[in-house]
Amino acid sequence: MSAAPHIFAQPWATPSGDHYHQQILNAGEGGWDASAHLYASPPPSSSSPFTSTMTLILEASPDIQQSYLLSAAFLAVFAALARRTLVNRRAPRYVEKKLDYLMFLKAVFSLVYLGVTATMLVLAPKDAEVQVLLGFAVAAAFIFPLASLSEHYHSLAPSATTSLCALISTAIYAYPLRLLSTSPAYIHATTLATSSLLLLVILESKSKRTLLVPMDPAPAYESTLSFLIKPFFPHLLPLLYRGSTRRITLPELKEIPTHLQADPATEKLLEALKGEERAGNRYLLKSTFRAFRADFLSPVFPRLVVLGASFAQVTLVEQMIKYVSDKNVPADQGAWLVGGYFVVYVSLAIANYVFTEKVNAFIVLYRSALTGSLYHKTLLLTSMAAREVGQGAATTYMSVDVDKVTLGFQTFQELWAAVCTLLLACIMLYLKAGLAMLAPLIFIVILLGTTSGISRFVGAAQKRWLEATDGRVRVLTSVLSQLLPIKLGAYSPALAAKITELREVEARALGRFISTIAAAASLSNIGANASALVTLAAYAVMRAYGVGGLEPLDVSRVFTLVTIVDLLNGPLNIIGQTLPQLFASFASIERIQKFLQLPEKAETPGGPLEPGIRVETEVLVDIDGSSAATSTLNGNDSNSATKEADVEVSMQGCTFTWDGKAAAPPVLRDVTLELVPGELHMVVGSVASGKSSLLMSILEETKLVEGKVNIRARKIALASQTAFIYPATLRANILLDSPFDEAFYDQVIHACGLRQDIEALPRRDMTKLGDKGSNLSGGQRQRVALARAVYARADLILLDDVFSALDGETEGHVFESLFGAEGMLKGKTTVLVTHGIHHLPNADKVIVMDAGTITHWGTFEAVRDAGAHFALNTGNGEAEKAVVAAKEAVTAAAVVEDDEEEEELNWANEQTSRMAAYAFYIQCSGVVRTGIFLAVIAAGSAAGIFVSAYPSLIAIAPSHQLGLYIAGYGGAVLVQLIFFVFVLQFFAYILARFTAPRIHHAELEGVMGAPISWIAKNPVGKILNRFSQDIQVADREFPFSFLNFAFNILGIFGTFAFIAIATPLLVFALPFLAVIAIIFLRFYLATSKQFRRLESASKTPLYTLFGTTVSGLITVRAYRSETFFKAQNATFVNESQGALHHRLGGQLFLKIFLLWFQAIIACGVAILTVALRGNTSAALLGLAVTRLVSLGTWLSHLLNAYAMMENGSVAIDRIEEFAKLPKEEEVNDTELEVVVQNDVPWPTEGRLTFSDFSMKYREDLPLALSKISFDLRGGQKIGICGRTGSGKSSTVLSLFRGIDQHLVLGQILIDGVDIATISIKHLRESMSIVTQDPFLWHGSIRENLDVTNVHTDSEIWDTLKLVEMYDAVSALDDKLDHLIVDEESFSKGQRQLLCLARALLREKKIIVLDESTSSMDHITDGKIRHVVDTQMQGLTVVAIAHRISTIVNYDKILVLDRGTVAEFDDPKALLANPESRFARLAATQGIYHPDLVPKGAAVKEMGDGTVIVAEDLVDV
Repeated sequence: MSAAPHIFAQPWATPSGDHYHQQILNAGEGGWDASAHLYASPPPSSSSPFTSTMTLILEASPDIQQSYLLSAAFLAVFAALARRTLVNRRAPRYVEKKLDYLMFLKAVFSLVYLGVTATMLVLAPKDAEVQVLLGFAVAAAFIFPLASLSEHYHSLAPSATTSLCALISTAIYAYPLRLLSTSPAYIHATTLATSSLLLLVILESKSKRTLLVPMDPAPAYESTLSFLIKPFFPHLLPLLYRGSTRRITLPELKEIPTHLQADPATEKLLEALKGEERAGNRYLLKSTFRAFRADFLSPVFPRLVVLGASFAQVTLVEQMIKYVSDKNVPADQGAWLVGGYFVVYVSLAIANYVFTEKVNAFIVLYRSALTGSLYHKTLLLTSMAAREVGQGAATTYMSVDVDKVTLGFQTFQELWAAVCTLLLACIMLYLKAGLAMLAPLIFIVILLGTTSGISRFVGAAQKRWLEATDGRVRVLTSVLSQLLPIKLGAYSPALAAKITELREVEARALGRFISTIAAAASLSNIGANASALVTLAAYAVMRAYGVGGLEPLDVSRVFTLVTIVDLLNGPLNIIGQTLPQLFASFASIERIQKFLQLPEKAETPGGPLEPGIRVETEVLVDIDGSSAATSTLNGNDSNSATKEADVEVSMQGCTFTWDGKAAAPPVLRDVTLELVPGELHMVVGSVASGKSSLLMSILEETKLVEGKVNIRARKIALASQTAFIYPATLRANILLDSPFDEAFYDQVIHACGLRQDIEALPRRDMTKLGDKGSNLSGGQRQRVALARAVYARADLILLDDVFSALDGETEGHVFESLFGAEGMLKGKTTVLVTHGIHHLPNADKVIVMDAGTITHWGTFEAVRDAGAHFALNTGNGEAEKAVVAAKEAVTAAAVVEDDEEEEELNWANEQTSRMAAYAFYIQCSGVVRTGIFLAVIAAGSAAGIFVSAYPSLIAIAPSHQLGLYIAGYGGAVLVQLIFFVFVLQFFAYILARFTAPRIHHAELEGVMGAPISWIAKNPVGKILNRFSQDIQVADREFPFSFLNFAFNILGIFGTFAFIAIATPLLVFALPFLAVIAIIFLRFYLATSKQFRRLESASKTPLYTLFGTTVSGLITVRAYRSETFFKAQNATFVNESQGALHHRLGGQLFLKIFLLWFQAIIACGVAILTVALRGNTSAALLGLAVTRLVSLGTWLSHLLNAYAMMENGSVAIDRIEEFAKLPKEEEVNDTELEVVVQNDVPWPTEGRLTFSDFSMKYREDLPLALSKISFDLRGGQKIGICGRTGSGKSSTVLSLFRGIDQHLVLGQILIDGVDIATISIKHLRESMSIVTQDPFLWHGSIRENLDVTNVHTDSEIWDTLKLVEMYDAVSALDDKLDHLIVDEESFSKGQRQLLCLARALLREKKIIVLDESTSSMDHITDGKIRHVVDTQMQGLTVVAIAHRISTIVNYDKILVLDRGTVAEFDDPKALLANPESRFARLAATQGIYHPDLVPKGAAVKEMGDGTVIVAEDLVDV
């Protein structure tokens, strides 16, 4: 009788022997001893070593063998209690050492137990064996009070040792010892001892929570419960009930056992990793076993108990069949059979709980340890290693690989238990069938060899699948993080096609992976029936030829053989399924191990430095190019030069590379520099001259290959070009790990010009910032990073181009507040990298860089007099502003979606039917294909049911037709195998070819077409989670659980049919069973969905922080905030672990509930069988009994599959939510149709007109633009300027129709066509945009420049020459095929030049430049202006600029103020009016009309000689 098919072992599959421990098995020749009314002892060889406890309970023959067994049991009890007593001498005390009521009761009944046992020794017969036995009993009773006392004070939970020993002793005293004497006094003594022990079991199981000493944090409730109480789930039932009536929140799930939390688990694994050789092949596995040996082995004992109880079922079923078929068996033996069923199935329930709890605990524990260790390793990676790994791949390690590794532990536990079961079943089969057992054994070996051979390919297949997943996630991460500029540039269709192509590659790899698993699963699922066939055939042949003296194949023997062989079904399934998964887990372990073996940044000696301590690093390069580095810590050493002691940083002849190899191209060479304490150092230079690399070298992020570095600074603060924002409140981002000082904090906020921005946020500075600060503009993010650097009160402050998107007024305020006479950074050692020169006279030292070296260094006057050539702009130093112009505008008005509101919405959605999710999934798979698939499953299940019932036909077959019947059995098994293979391969085909690509495409299409307002308010981490975690569920968990559900529900229908035929009275129980199952499902599933949702939601901040840390690693290390961010990670891990722990607990509740349910059914079957003894056919009853008892397995798999399918449907629902996002507005009947139909290029002139245009971001917000009107002829250039918040970005966003049209009034016309009547796709394709923050995605240079693949390489090279990037790209090994990994692949200026090249290649009539030269030096800026002037002749250019010099020669200037037009005119006319806003703004940057130049200023004509630039600083 085959157990419920479990087609694929899955991450959500409940551990334990579900395949076999819930089946009633027929085996054994033992019977009833009618005279003693006791079970006869089975042959020694057939007795499982794990059934000693059951044997003690069921056997009572007072012979030598039993005496030895009972003595051994008491000796084991004594040893266990003595060991715990000794161990507790070193254990902490959890209960105050005073006599409490619980200890008093334990002491009283322990003494009663001891006294009564001693009395029994006196009253018992003086037989030597009896005296020895009772002597051991007295010894166990003597040690019990001591152990109870010790465990009471030194264990957190009720003692498992004393409880178990008391329980075993109760069973022994209740029956075997009672028969040692017939004396009434002796019998009364055993009764009193049994009663005392039973009370001690209850007392030892009582929680001591109210008696515990105060602890912080308080222990989890479940940690204080007994293992005998936990299977009834008092710790989980209240939560399950609440979950069935209302929404559960994450804080309600935070209570988990302390040792499972992030910090303790991570510390243990990190300590073990330090003790192993990092380059070793088994580095991670050895460290894991060293750290968690006890936790790893803890499930072994309860699993052995499960094995013992499972094999005890063989005896029970055999005795039950004999009881029915053999009328000579006394009727009163039925009561003992019922008692045996009760003990076995209660033991199964409790042992399975303990085993699964231990497995779940290790999963949570190891996930905590791995996640923490991965984060710890990330903080240690070299900058180059971090860039090579990338944010997407790093997140995959933490999400996909960690889950697979923890699943591997569960798989391993199942595997060894399955092997043990196989061996024991073979032994039992030998006792019943003699040498015929060799036939199934040989068959099993061949089958296992085949499945193992197939399994070898699984690891490689999974590796290819994960690599394909990594590739897709990398590209997705880079695209999603820059989705707004991609949408505005109309690049989304091409990139979506690229991602879809990668998804198809991934899906094909998934299909091959599933096919290899399916092949092994097909063989393993058919194995049990095939083994039964081989066994019966071999038995019949051997008996026909008189080999082995075998008995005839009667009903009892057929069912016994089939039942023993049926024991092989579970192990075969498990081995076939878990071996591939084990190989897959090893593949993930290797991936994580490789990550843990990546090179680490050299640790600063001594860690955080104390005042007066100096780090010196010196590298000497030999003639052969090899180098040797030395690092020392020096205090105020008298041998140190006085000059060195007076500088914060000293570099002498230093050459740096990224990888530390002298032969590698240097990023800096021959650098000599000294940073004097208290001085402001400004670093200037052209694009890619090494300015940022100099800061990286000061931070020791590059590798010194030659020279000497001396760093004295104790604390360093950094504000990098790309502002580092982590997922927390704005205040937390500024404070980082510094204590909150309200007065100083307010001062910093004012100095950085953040007060007005904070007032506009919904929760002021307690507003939670999105992924990388997505709900802040670029300028706001940069000022937050600047505020962090100021608030840190560091000894050395490094500022990398931080005056980004600030207008002259705001920049002047911030600069004066920080570096003025009373500035907050006055007197602080500061290094400011800048592209502007108007602040240079304020510098104490100026550092001029070119081509990776310092050309000039000294005071401004000295450097100027030395003839240094400053490659700088003449306006204020502007840098990055936002991801895109639209980003600043949209995020300024966006309100972060409240987490609580979102959770409430998600919970409300979960209460609705999931039918829409199923319909969506079926639609992606194909309705017809799904129908065919279900029909094939039904046919395969029918074949399986017929094969399961076939042995009953063999049992009643005439002897002369036995061969024919067995041949028919073989045919049925072959048909079942064919169905299995076809079903599973068809499943892989549908999933890989249709479902997986289509469901991903639908989600991707939904996100790519979503409105800009939706994108602005949804963090990248949340979106990415839908494309990684939810897609993972859609690829594996949901379809596999659907497949298992379909097989199992059909199998249950077959079981019910057998029950109805064999025992019609049992049919009356089925309606009650159905009602209870429905009630239970509603109760359990309502909460299990929430557990799944909360687990998924809790992972988002964890992955977001991880990705943010990878991208901002240098900033984290600069502040020496590793400990702080480890604590942040631990907080998120614990939240995630709480959800995981409770989800696993919910699954355990489902499993154990079914085991209790099975115990009730089994006992009911036993009672009914005894009652109907004379009215039922033995063959039909045997079939019904075995099928009914195995119903527990079917129900377990069915409900597990259904629960996982429902939980998985949440992910499908979330994917569908994204797939059905509202699209950006389109048009119906438009002028576009004519344009497209006639294939006429549009626009042809590029004329741009704003006519009374107004817009707002939301209905409840004021107008962002109000009645904007201006007209620009085709081919003209317009510069738009104004202070921050004036509406510049809103204007650009409106031009690209980034605002919902119902929020817009007025018109924008291009060539006389209202853009509201043009499709968004065509509108955006008709223009090009170059944003301030350059956006390049994960791909080659060619793919980034020629997104649609329509240009030749020569055209690309020509364009690179125009933007001065030809030399940089041609120097690369891969040229145009060079992979752009992340934003560190090129300098920011170089990335911007590549973006400009991309815009030029598009050859559009209108081009928008949003501060496109803000990150460039003056010379490069001039070259770009030259490109604009020469290559963009005839094009309409719209430029947003803070640098007036970039737009002063344009045709028109538009000055905006608070969303209205302040000025619109020719720049010459505006400059001629000194009261105009434009003239005042230009004056702050040294630009004047010729008639208004300040007296005595040096001047230089700009172009036509009418516009003059003040040149009192430098010759440009």
